[in-house]
Amino acid sequence: LAALCCATGLLLSAQNPQDRLLAEANAAYRSLHAAEAVSLYRQYLGLYPDRADVRVYLGGALLNLDQFQAALDEANRAIALDARYAKGYILAGRVCAVREQWDLAQRFFETAQRLDPRDLDAWYFSGRAFYDANRFERAIAAFDQALREGAEQSRVYENLGLAQDALGEFVASEKSFRRAVDLARGAWRPYLAYGAFLFRQGRTAESLRVLRQALALAPDAAGVRFELARVLYHENSLAEAARVLEPALPSNECRVHNLLARIYSARGETGPAEAAIRAIANCKRAPEHP
Repeated sequence: LAALCCATGLLLSAQNPQDRLLAEANAAYRSLHAAEAVSLYRQYLGLYPDRADVRVYLGGALLNLDQFQAALDEANRAIALDARYAKGYILAGRVCAVREQWDLAQRFFETAQRLDPRDLDAWYFSGRAFYDANRFERAIAAFDQALREGAEQSRVYENLGLAQDALGEFVASEKSFRRAVDLARGAWRPYLAYGAFLFRQGRTAESLRVLRQALALAPDAAGVRFELARVLYHENSLAEAARVLEPALPSNECRVHNLLARIYSARGETGPAEAAIRAIANCKRAPEHP
């Protein structure tokens, strides 16, 4: 182990400063530190402006910061640098999907699919866009194609399950959610999707078990706390529901204030209930997909 560590240290020290800069940017991006990633990517591109792949990475980080036009600008720059680079079109499609420009988004995804049919993101994000546009059959077809191309990924099965659930294909949906959980490797979103599905199916005890697993994996995720508190509220476990949901207040999501108002009201806590209702006036919508 010591020899391996020494070898790793020598390898890192042998990297030139530009390589280390890009490695740091990629690490920040993977860790969801989008602002840091943007700064580092821009420093790197100041040295190497013709890297289409790095422009796509920068665009992805900008997209995570809701800087949609800036992300689209980077997608266009990547395409101008390399018109056969599928990732540039995928990024453009993602931006269009966020803007609900559904047809334009799919045209970008289709271009990426033609250029590189094995690029799993081209099928995955196409499926996501179809789902968000309520075109569930097309979403299922895109996710199925991703699986045929070898995308044995938790996120694909999770979103396939969501689309199947939307069409009332509950047996198939549960199978997909279970596979997503099996492949999760510590990721919390598949547990959240499966737990919410079980609650909609009226399987409360199972839902609570799965959502508690999600909370253990992601105690800071407001969406997890909301879904678990909602099940507890319907089970009349009001004290626990309040304890679970209150740490989600900094998210300022409308659904959090709304549910807390109902919980406090059911417990006869008039003052806190009224405060939660007042907070709804300046709340924000919950984020859409993961």
